[in-house]
Amino acid sequence: GSFNHFAPITRYEHDATSDVPARSYNNFYTGLARVNNILDVIDNILVEPGEEDLFSDLTGQLFALRALLHFDAARLFAQLPGVSAGMDAVNSGIVLSTEYYQPDATFSRSTLRETYELISEDFRAALTSLSKEKNYGKLNYWAAKALQARMYLYLEDYSNALAAAIEVINNDRGYSLYSRSEYLSVWSKTATTESLFEIVTTDLVNAQRNSIGYYTIPDGYAECAVTNDFAGWLRADPNDIRSSMIAEKSSNGNYLAWYPVKYTGQEGATAPSYVNNPKIIRMSEVYLIAAEARLKGGTASGALSAHDYYNALRERRISGYTPVTEVTIDDILNERRRELFCENHRMFDLVRNERNISAPIVQSEPVPYNDYRIILPIPKRELDISPGLVQNPKY
Repeated sequence: GSFNHFAPITRYEHDATSDVPARSYNNFYTGLARVNNILDVIDNILVEPGEEDLFSDLTGQLFALRALLHFDAARLFAQLPGVSAGMDAVNSGIVLSTEYYQPDATFSRSTLRETYELISEDFRAALTSLSKEKNYGKLNYWAAKALQARMYLYLEDYSNALAAAIEVINNDRGYSLYSRSEYLSVWSKTATTESLFEIVTTDLVNAQRNSIGYYTIPDGYAECAVTNDFAGWLRADPNDIRSSMIAEKSSNGNYLAWYPVKYTGQEGATAPSYVNNPKIIRMSEVYLIAAEARLKGGTASGALSAHDYYNALRERRISGYTPVTEVTIDDILNERRRELFCENHRMFDLVRNERNISAPIVQSEPVPYNDYRIILPIPKRELDISPGLVQNPKY
């Protein structure tokens, strides 16, 4: 489309005054402030008899949210651990938000090690308090454990990533991989078997035209479609149900392209393009975390081979699938590309594995995995507020 809201990020045209980095930064730290406002007074809360478990669970949710917000902020505003110049390099991490701050507070950056140590500590605190019961739209024990597995994978701590993934895979609360027959329908449903954590949207509570659905339809902003090359690659095996996860569409003949069908709207929604629950983490990703961690040398009690986790997913996606007896990292990355496209993983997967990013539709040459533009700039407003806050290199 021609609306140019999201496209500048894909063209690497952002700088310290750009809208998307500023809004992203604001959203992360507003969320963190709200969490910390509660944690700051949590010791003063009177817990009535019989409410201890509820209080524990709510406390765990706060720590899990704080871990997730810091983790996603670090993915955008700092180098990933495996490709950083050093975990202890000065200003290599992000601003850590752990308390209630006064309006005149100023901030500086942590090291990358300090960033991930805080994230790790908050996940550990969350997991000691969270309920293991399903809790639609909320972070429970299994969601936090799965996100912890993702964090360990990014840290290249493959044994802990594998152990966390195995625990989630072996859950006793009914979380399981989608079957092939239900795969095409689950995207319009809520609280499905694979969804460990999703953000709830309704007709009354949604982002309207800033919803993910509105960006992925030709009648909306039409900013997120797939290239013909990707369409051909995804559709190459008609026995793979995921080959049907894109559709060729236009808006009265305009913006003709292949669009994802993951965000076409919830059943019964009056404005479907506004009402899509982003699935933050699913069981399929947990299986792929286990496969990658095992392949890269992770060990854990009860671990299967990397190809076992890989086969378990593909058997639920491909009719007549023949299991393989070995896998490569390329196999796993391709599987992540098929399964998780449009769920905010591909660029990070490439960077984690030191693969350059090829996007010829917007960039003639591949973008190196350690290119400075892969990290977003710290917004100028934040630098003005905090003179000691250091900008990311080359911005």
